[in-house]
Amino acid sequence: DMVAIGTRTFLAVGTLLLQSAAAYSPTGATALTARSLRHSLARSGLTTAEVRARFGPVCCQSEIPGEAMENIPPAAMADAWMRDEKARELGEALKGCSVYLIGTGGSKLEGIGRIFSRRLPRYRFYSVPDLMCSTYNALSGGEAGSTPPKLSEMYAAEPLSEIAVLSRAIMDQVQQYTRSVITVWEGAVTTSDFAVMQQGIVVQVAGPQPDDPDAGGEAVATARTEWKDKYVSADITVDVMADAPSDDIVLGIMEGMLAFIQKNPGKSDEWKAKSEALLKQGWTKDDPPSP
Repeated sequence: DMVAIGTRTFLAVGTLLLQSAAAYSPTGATALTARSLRHSLARSGLTTAEVRARFGPVCCQSEIPGEAMENIPPAAMADAWMRDEKARELGEALKGCSVYLIGTGGSKLEGIGRIFSRRLPRYRFYSVPDLMCSTYNALSGGEAGSTPPKLSEMYAAEPLSEIAVLSRAIMDQVQQYTRSVITVWEGAVTTSDFAVMQQGIVVQVAGPQPDDPDAGGEAVATARTEWKDKYVSADITVDVMADAPSDDIVLGIMEGMLAFIQKNPGKSDEWKAKSEALLKQGWTKDDPPSP
């Protein structure tokens, strides 16, 4: 009974969150420049094979060798540094506040969230849809290590009302984590959902499409239309081309968030106060307590 999952969901999600936290790397920022360069070099016209052949080892080092620096086109270097500076500026403005990404983009949105979290200093990434699938698998008696069902399979097997219950149970767990980028379930659009998300900053990423637009049939298609109408409650909307490179979309998100914070300076002060209150309770920004 999905409606009565309460305690079991709490325990299952707690375990999965601890596993997810293992993916967090406080050294992520040391590889930031190399990662930015790889994207910028690809944008400069080099093929993926050429980038890997000429600069692949750079992406595994915290410092770029001098001989590699000499071969980097000035425009690519400038673009990489610009992206890094935007990330550092945004990281300072957020003051540990979490970011919630919402949209119908499926795996594309997941990839955007992962890249975004790696750009921001000491930020984690949590995927509510992934946690939903893993938790559903555990609650359904799936064997340890087995492949969780896809969200499209859950749409076919369960009513949307029960999927919403699972989404909210997981949201209630991840909301306590500071310094996190969180992608949420596309149907998390109720007033109570936004009350949770707006403890941080909510970004709608418009453009990327669902992985399986026909999953769940007419019921999901109709609901998705209603969900999109409610995305207007997000703090920021970033409208992008569906096939735009994920790193370019992340840049657009960073620019949109910086503009929003500049127009709403009180938000930044509010996040700082909230972060300091959590620290007084014994929380830490880099090592929050387990659920």
